[in-house]
Amino acid sequence: MRNLGLRIFLSCFLLASLSGCVAGVLVAVGAGAMGGYAVSRDTFEGVSSKGQDEIWDAASHVLSIMGETKDSDRKSGTITAVVSGAKVTVSVIPVSLTATKLRIKARKSIFPRIAIAQDVYAKIMHQLEQ
Repeated sequence: MRNLGLRIFLSCFLLASLSGCVAGVLVAVGAGAMGGYAVSRDTFEGVSSKGQDEIWDAASHVLSIMGETKDSDRKSGTITAVVSGAKVTVSVIPVSLTATKLRIKARKSIFPRIAIAQDVYAKIMHQLEQ
């Protein structure tokens, strides 16, 4: 009976993998955990209770360390940078008065780089905790 839950989970994961969907991922950041999930093969996002300005400042700081910022438009909430040879687009999107969505997209040429997107996301969330 214990293995039934595991079998169901593995079956669902296998079906999602075969259909081209990317399974949800949790990123552990520092002492706490901030949830995030892959929404496509090149995009990683999550929702935070931090303010839009706070997330923007953290993202700008992290991208300046990890790579080279190419374009930054605070009004539209978008930063474009090059990190490890991949074009990274960070979007800071207000969801409500108390929540902000952070979306990271990473592509190298035409190829998705979800690992880079996830790494940038984790470092921004870690920066927010400090």
